[in-house]
Amino acid sequence: MQRRRVKNSVTASIKDGVAWALMSGFADPYGVPFALALGAAPMGIGLLRSLPPLASSFCQLFSEKLVLVLGRCKRALLLAVGLQAASLFAAAAVIFLPLRLALPFFIALTVVYTVAGNMAAPPWAVMMGEYIPPSRRGNFFGFRSRLLGIVFFAASFAAARILGLWEQGVLWGFFLVFAAAGLFRVVSFYYLTLMYEPRNSYHLPRGAGVDFISSFDLRRGRIPALFFSVFVLLFATYLSAPFFGVYALEDLRCSYPRYMVLMSVGPLLTYLFMRRWGAVADRYGSVKVLKAAFVLIPAVPLLWTLSRNFYYLAAVEICSGVIWGAFLIGMNNFIYEAAPAHSRTGYNAFYGFISGIAQSGGALLGGWLYGRLPAAPGSAFIPLLLLSAVIRALALIPLFALVKDTRGAAGGTPADLLAGIAGFGR
Repeated sequence: MQRRRVKNSVTASIKDGVAWALMSGFADPYGVPFALALGAAPMGIGLLRSLPPLASSFCQLFSEKLVLVLGRCKRALLLAVGLQAASLFAAAAVIFLPLRLALPFFIALTVVYTVAGNMAAPPWAVMMGEYIPPSRRGNFFGFRSRLLGIVFFAASFAAARILGLWEQGVLWGFFLVFAAAGLFRVVSFYYLTLMYEPRNSYHLPRGAGVDFISSFDLRRGRIPALFFSVFVLLFATYLSAPFFGVYALEDLRCSYPRYMVLMSVGPLLTYLFMRRWGAVADRYGSVKVLKAAFVLIPAVPLLWTLSRNFYYLAAVEICSGVIWGAFLIGMNNFIYEAAPAHSRTGYNAFYGFISGIAQSGGALLGGWLYGRLPAAPGSAFIPLLLLSAVIRALALIPLFALVKDTRGAAGGTPADLLAGIAGFGR
């Protein structure tokens, strides 16, 4: 009976994921264009992309407490998902507000949307950890992510077409897009109700938190060192990331379909290649996959500075998507490897915490620098990209110095990893 429940829960998690990808494809790439349509300046975009992760980072520290108070991971998950759906419907409705109020309310609702989504992640991860055996996690999460990536790309394209049809009244287009995203999250909520949570409390947090938060010393272990490297990498990434949309729409004058391609082709390739990265991580260990990602990620902003050609930039985003797939699957597997079941909520929450702080700090600094850096050539975004690349490279130092693979996975050279990601076994 329990085996059947677990199988049905895995099936429900895939359907939930499809609905989530539809929601994400409609909402996530179009927050910045919606804000621009509401009259946002670069600093407003910085606030839009910094306040949500900042709020989420602190709320993440209470996700373990929320599970403890409610007594079940599933209850905490459903509460967060329901709140996220409500925030999308409310965000769609800001077009009915006076313009001077619409942007502040949209930013506030984006904060709620992001906080709720991030609060849902740790209990969801704990439940999935009970369903999938360790030897198959990389393969399963890679398969699921590839499916979600295809759906995400299709949803983003559909949203772009809707916005294109409403060019003369684009705010109504955004209303339809964000209301549809809310409906997709309601469908996701339904499938989450079908997931089974074991009655034993082995997987539940024990209230101790993550034991290195109070003594964050890089010399004490590979987990603090890795999290510090992640902080530096994400801070540098979000120094420029919030303004890719501004650059594409205002400097490159992209249409919504072309904007959609530049903003979505990377995530699509991330999802498509995560199954292969998952197989590589299962074979060679998550640490090797993470190190490959950290080496390659600094090249992405440098490549963006070389040309303004749409097709070239789309190719760069394809490469970026493959590289970030390695980062995401590596971090996902590393937490499962490093943390016992009862601590995974706390570890996932702390990962969300440092990610949120890094994103908000990077976005705020980027928003401040965007209008102050000298334009070269023709845009302040170019020196911002160069600065981002330099700081991303600094994240390599603690990672390579202090983070070792202790799982006993098969040895692998860079050539082995490339062969694995290309689909050739070694």
